[in-house]
Amino acid sequence: MTTLFLVHGRGQHTAPSIPPGQVAEHADAIRGRWLRALNTGLHDAGRPPIPLAAPVLFPFYGNAFRDAVAEREGTGPGPDLARWSSGPPLPADVQEVCEVKAGLLQDVTTHLRFDTAAAPPYSTATALHPAAGEPTTEGVPAGVGRPWWELDELLRVPWLRAALQFLAERAGVSAGAIEEYFTDVAYYLGCAEVRQTVLTTVERALADVPRGETVVMVGHSLGSVVAHDVLTRGALELPIALVATTGSPLGLPVVQRHLLGGAGSVGEEAAPVPAVVPARRSVWVNGYDVRDVVAILNPLAPRLKQAVTGQIRDLRVSAGGEPHSVIGYLENAAVAEPIGRAVFSGSRAAP
Repeated sequence: MTTLFLVHGRGQHTAPSIPPGQVAEHADAIRGRWLRALNTGLHDAGRPPIPLAAPVLFPFYGNAFRDAVAEREGTGPGPDLARWSSGPPLPADVQEVCEVKAGLLQDVTTHLRFDTAAAPPYSTATALHPAAGEPTTEGVPAGVGRPWWELDELLRVPWLRAALQFLAERAGVSAGAIEEYFTDVAYYLGCAEVRQTVLTTVERALADVPRGETVVMVGHSLGSVVAHDVLTRGALELPIALVATTGSPLGLPVVQRHLLGGAGSVGEEAAPVPAVVPARRSVWVNGYDVRDVVAILNPLAPRLKQAVTGQIRDLRVSAGGEPHSVIGYLENAAVAEPIGRAVFSGSRAAP
């Protein structure tokens, strides 16, 4: 048998009005949406659907993640970049979260600034370079001289605000939603307690897979980062039939530096594909939409150290009207087909 193991991303927690007794129902509803989307993609690919009786695990960490962040922010300052860059020193753990958040913003905006020639002609693309006479990093005071002060100061500069607006337009969501996403990823990567809360939930579910049974692991967005960490920790040494990622930020340098077993520091080699992932071609499929701002540094194959050439197979796809939506990715036949094939065969999904 093969177990389909689904790892969701951020923002999946219940609304405050939902009583604790309904959390399981909420999680089951999300799981159902994933499976319906996947079966739509499989139908379009001419393959059979995932049966209702198939072993499908959906470890729900949404509320635990939210509560862990809330507990941290309830006992001290949150990752406010303005306060961090120009105010009094923050606690070491908040400092780390701020560094990751700033790094995420810098990685994305740097990519947009220096790769705009290859980008579609969006309305604000021409505003990504500083206009004549506007201040640059060399002309902005360093505040108290902490790392990343440049980013916080430059957020007040018109051309960078234009870049962030471009980012929001490209993602099809508000700039506030983008910041929330970066904040949550920063908490996961920069705060050990928050990361452990998530990993405990996911690994507890993985322990329910019978010994010797193969696993097809699908991770979306932050879930792809969680999946990489779980696989790095050994995934309980379960046989891996396929890893599938969608909307993944794993290509961002700051993410790679903070992965468990990642690159470690600036200038180091790319983070490796976890050793538990078999060293064979197309054992990892990665779907990305070029409009998806979270997955902006894709394809992944050139950005992760592979055990063998072709271990990661990148799929450039359209995720529909919401470029970062897991539903759009799973409904895509090119993404769904290798997942379905691996679930039914328990072996690698060859090209």
